[in-house]
Amino acid sequence: MHTLITYQYSVLSRILTVLPVMVAAVIACPLTTAAQQQNGQPFQFLFSGYHKIHFETADRQRFGSEYPATFLRWELQPTVGVYGVPLSMNLLYTTEDNDPGGNAGRFQFGLSLSTDQLENAIRGRIQREMNTSMQQLMDQDPTTAIASEVSEIEGRMDELADLQANLDVSTGRLDQLQNLGLLSPAERFAMRFPVLGIGASYPQYSKYVMQGITVSGVHIEYSPGKAYLGTNIGNVRSPGGSGSPLPGFSRFGAFENERRVYAGRLGYGRPFGRHFHLMGVFVDESRMEETLNGFPDDEFPEAKNFITGLKFRFGALSENLDVQGELAGSFLTRDTDAPELDDPELGNIPLISSLIDPNISSSADAAGLVEATLRFPSSGTRLRSGIQYVGPGYINLAVPSLRNDLRELMGGVEQSFYRRQMTLSANVRSERNNLNDLKNYTRTSTRYDLQLSLNFRDLPWLRLQYIPVIQKNKASDPVVAAAGEYTYNTTVINAISGYSVPVGSVVSTTTINLSSQKSTTDLQSADASAFTFGLNQNVGFGRAGVNAGYQRFSFTRLDDTLVRHDLILGGSLRVLGMWMHEAGLRNSSGVDQVRVTGLWYSSSVPIRYLGTLEVMIENTQFNNPALTDGKFAQTRFTTILTRSW
Repeated sequence: MHTLITYQYSVLSRILTVLPVMVAAVIACPLTTAAQQQNGQPFQFLFSGYHKIHFETADRQRFGSEYPATFLRWELQPTVGVYGVPLSMNLLYTTEDNDPGGNAGRFQFGLSLSTDQLENAIRGRIQREMNTSMQQLMDQDPTTAIASEVSEIEGRMDELADLQANLDVSTGRLDQLQNLGLLSPAERFAMRFPVLGIGASYPQYSKYVMQGITVSGVHIEYSPGKAYLGTNIGNVRSPGGSGSPLPGFSRFGAFENERRVYAGRLGYGRPFGRHFHLMGVFVDESRMEETLNGFPDDEFPEAKNFITGLKFRFGALSENLDVQGELAGSFLTRDTDAPELDDPELGNIPLISSLIDPNISSSADAAGLVEATLRFPSSGTRLRSGIQYVGPGYINLAVPSLRNDLRELMGGVEQSFYRRQMTLSANVRSERNNLNDLKNYTRTSTRYDLQLSLNFRDLPWLRLQYIPVIQKNKASDPVVAAAGEYTYNTTVINAISGYSVPVGSVVSTTTINLSSQKSTTDLQSADASAFTFGLNQNVGFGRAGVNAGYQRFSFTRLDDTLVRHDLILGGSLRVLGMWMHEAGLRNSSGVDQVRVTGLWYSSSVPIRYLGTLEVMIENTQFNNPALTDGKFAQTRFTTILTRSW
């Protein structure tokens, strides 16, 4: 613990040391660049960014919350642009989790190329050029205008509009931008890197190959023309820190050992467009050299995991057919110290054998997803279909929360009428688990979903939804279950409608929602029903507004009925054009239930040079009649300071 406190003090000291310098840069740099522009000097350097300081404290931890009673979080994202190329630094310090094995409770750092920001800047230049061309066209005198000049302006506008709608990194597009003076050579080079980062990164390769983890290391993605290359190398720690796995997660979701990730992909096209990518990920575990008690923990064996996959998306039938999906395989060795295989031939798989060294704890399985959408623009019809499979033994250390052992089929149709003011859709989804019949239960479920949307002008909008679900459960061992096989039927009906009425400077918005759910089973003791009614009213007038919401929820099972009432009242007022005040009341109660009453007030105001300061204080009263000491209060104070420059 002493080491941990010393470490956090050291990190905080470094932050406080550089903070005055960074604040001075934040204030000085925009003024400097503005002066350069006024003097007509070429603009070559830009400093911008964002920071947020969040401090929260309370007399006790929130019920059911993972956040501590008191914590401090500081996020800093400065961006430096050199020759128009933006480089962003992501810094985070938080005291939310003091466990050194977790992702929080320490100083995080990341440096990356802000390709999205660069693309937005280029789109802004294109839009300004389009506005200039439009003004030139309007300035032409119809009586004296030369047809060739008008045609040239119109052609330029068409070219700019096409670039705005289809801004990609193909050689032809980059040549167009550079010839039009909208792209510098340095920016052209940077556009080839969709991702270029050092430090903390969040790789999103695909659903079954790698996603949902934070990697501290190097993340590079390079796209020379239509080709696409990427790599990610670094360390990843358990989301729950060292210690036992998180509730509801297996050891492979939250882990004790330290993990290293080596990933790469190669293919054609960018990930969110038409593409075909081959992917490979290798995850290697090793025990931590130092833990809180100073000794390594041998409770969990070291694991190795090799994942291969391909991801694709393509169009056909004049781009009216869109097909996308992925196929993946996972080869896992749960314990690298386990005995070798009895049959040595099983361990002689090329590449796999050299990476994970298969033994009796090794396993392999596959996963895949294919989805297709077919559009008929003339009739406003859309058809969807898909299939998903995740094998029972598909375990991926680079996707910690992946659900396996399931097969799913899906399909649907959507039809629009009256210029899309009316839309009718029908969807069906069928799922089955226990694919190899090794579990005690086999569950199959079929879900239908019928929806109607009405959006006629000058009329209240309406959404209707009807969802019947049929679930069948079968126990392979009748001793394990109360019944060997039973069916669970659920019917859900949702309706929500709203309407806004402007009366002068006053705007009134009313929303009503109804929801009914009824479940019946072969086991009558599990039959239940629920009904929810909600009404929300918002009225805005000038710089003030009030809102009120009421919801009644009832739940019935056998002869018992639970009824709960929720009420929300609130209001807002803007003073001096920029100082916002908000206050409200929340109350939730029911017979023989926990009663919760909360009052809150918040105020936000922009402060020159410092940013926007938001302060909120909240007091909540709890009263649980089932407990002797069930009445208590909680007071929470929050302050947030944000600034963009």
